[in-house]
Amino acid sequence: MTYYKERGISFPDGLVPRSNLELMKTFDIREEDIIFLTYPKAGTFWIHQVIKQILASEGVQDEKYLTDVPNLLEFTVPGIGALVELLKTAPSPRVMGTHVPVEFLPPGLLGSKAKIVVMMRNPKDTAVSTFHFYQKMSYMKTPESWDSFVEEFLAGDCAWGPFYDHVLGFWKLKDHHNILFLKYEDMKKDLPAEVRKLSSFLGRPLTEEAVQAVVSATQFDSMKKTLGQQSAPWARKGVIGDWKNHFSDEQSRAFDDQYRDRLSNTGLEFEFE
Repeated sequence: MTYYKERGISFPDGLVPRSNLELMKTFDIREEDIIFLTYPKAGTFWIHQVIKQILASEGVQDEKYLTDVPNLLEFTVPGIGALVELLKTAPSPRVMGTHVPVEFLPPGLLGSKAKIVVMMRNPKDTAVSTFHFYQKMSYMKTPESWDSFVEEFLAGDCAWGPFYDHVLGFWKLKDHHNILFLKYEDMKKDLPAEVRKLSSFLGRPLTEEAVQAVVSATQFDSMKKTLGQQSAPWARKGVIGDWKNHFSDEQSRAFDDQYRDRLSNTGLEFEFE
């Protein structure tokens, strides 16, 4: 798999052709749109499913182009095409997302009435999930080893850019009235509370019965069982703290040092277990 760089950010050419990034520059945003923004392997599929289940509780079904991949604007999928093109004509409310850094977002997004959901995950578990994902997916560069991958992650040599540049780019928008920030760890610890928060933000408050239905449908084991391993080989454990099974003490300290250096005085914090 070959990568290219656009404005200093690496993208996998087969999955994210440069032409898709160009198309995103003129992608029209509708006020009914719901857009989720994530760094890769930070709960993208999960947040997409939760949003879809909230809409489904009101009888709304979003346009579904794929069976096992969220509608990410920058993606081109074999046999389907560029999702940014397909989503142009999808009926409202469109549910879609992207991994791109803030500077690549469609220009009209932040000034629109669209609902924006930012999903974040702690960097250690994100790194572990990314490592295993890269090993399974032919369209991503396979790491030589866990140790070499850790060095690359710390150096920011990752597809879609350095972790901290990515999350802090969105965190600067934390006071934006149409943006909700959610964390993977909070959803794992109290999914009903996060579903209530999200449904309220979307202007679609749920009954307690509906909340429990969404929770039941979006538990990790439920989603993995529904899709099957062949349809979702990227779905691995979906837990907090799996990094402890991979990181050496030295690697953990290096991540901790970078965490303190990049997030000190920003107000952004993550839980690691």
